[in-house]
Amino acid sequence: MNDVKGYMEAHELQAHDNADLIEEFSDELAKMTGKCIDIGCGPASVTRKLLMPRLPPNVHIVGADISKKMIEFAKQTHSDEKRLSFIELDVEAEKIPKELNCAFDNAVSFYCLNMCQNTRRAFENIYQILRPGGRALVLYVAYHKIFDCYLRIAQMSQYKPYMTEVTKFIPKFQHCDSPTVQMKKILEETGFKVLHCSLRKKTYIFRNLEIAKKHFVAVNPFISKMPEDVGKEFGNVLARAFASEKNKELNEEEEVLDLHHLLIIHLEKPEREK
Repeated sequence: MNDVKGYMEAHELQAHDNADLIEEFSDELAKMTGKCIDIGCGPASVTRKLLMPRLPPNVHIVGADISKKMIEFAKQTHSDEKRLSFIELDVEAEKIPKELNCAFDNAVSFYCLNMCQNTRRAFENIYQILRPGGRALVLYVAYHKIFDCYLRIAQMSQYKPYMTEVTKFIPKFQHCDSPTVQMKKILEETGFKVLHCSLRKKTYIFRNLEIAKKHFVAVNPFISKMPEDVGKEFGNVLARAFASEKNKELNEEEEVLDLHHLLIIHLEKPEREK
């Protein structure tokens, strides 16, 4: 995800869900000490505006993201804040940099880990970078209708050449009947003590179809591969596929309901490993 400008203009849904999570775990956040890593921080607007005010003033936050453009933007935008620093990081890399081993007292990750192909490895790496007794708070997308739209549109001849790897971008639990059970199994096998893991059904209302389109285009992994004219039409097709309902004529000025499922996860790395 490298469209910094597009994301900054259209990430209200993520900010809304992140704010709810941060409020719910405000007491836990207020007890944090030391260093906290925000994995998948993007432009760090949520990091600074929502997360940082809930942490004690002596906690240093390291924003981490796989996108070089996002990290460059975050560094420039938040250079005035001494409590923030930023690094490039692929959380599902085969090997995490040695200097990150047991480097953090806490970790958070919002709307990021569901984009990893190897969920288990991502959590193994988080386990690795946490110090014994360290905790992690994660918001993980378990289901979203937009990913089913990806699968349908990927079969259309005009878009198929640009979406050959579409399954790489479908969350692990998109079509799973028991995501909580499956996620707990991964976390416990990784070594974590699972303090909390629950599935939430969330709703968000986009004011109209155009606003919904801007949101889904900003986080879309395929448009950057398409010629400009093809990408523009793809955005329209994607938004209409998401908003359309059977036996109902689509009104572009009507509100668009977004129903999605989130896994809320709170973890602890044991003081003594098994």
